[in-house]
Amino acid sequence: MSVVAARTATAQTWEARRDYSLSVSERKWVFLATATWLAAIAITFSYFGAWPILPFTGLELALLWWALRQIDATTEDFERITLEAELLTIETRRGTLLQRHAFHPYWAQLQFDQPPGQQQRLLIRSHGKEVEVGRWLSEEQKRALGNELKKNLGALRPERTL
Repeated sequence: MSVVAARTATAQTWEARRDYSLSVSERKWVFLATATWLAAIAITFSYFGAWPILPFTGLELALLWWALRQIDATTEDFERITLEAELLTIETRRGTLLQRHAFHPYWAQLQFDQPPGQQQRLLIRSHGKEVEVGRWLSEEQKRALGNELKKNLGALRPERTL
């Protein structure tokens, strides 16, 4: 998982995307090479009378195709946090579902939550709403993102003078 931070004159943005080791064309090449190799083995074995290998080869290729399609369906997934002077926006895309949550940054609170037996979660809360961010990040990356968000949210709050 990679997190990219960007700053403009009016906003600070953090965007997290999944890391994939293979591009779309490389995944196609892997499928074709695997299919060719498995087909050659299956045809050879079936020639010598072991024809039951053919349906299992087809099943293996169907499962590999399905797994690669699942990867293709999630390549555009992201989590984007945009902090402006009057608006904290969290956009999340998972497959075809795009969610957008908006908070006033003055009231937004960050919280680390660790449910028993589960991975630590980074939550942004305000007025009874909560959104988990950094779902794909490691715990170290979540801490770094949380510290960065706290620092930037704190910069927007005016100092109290007594």
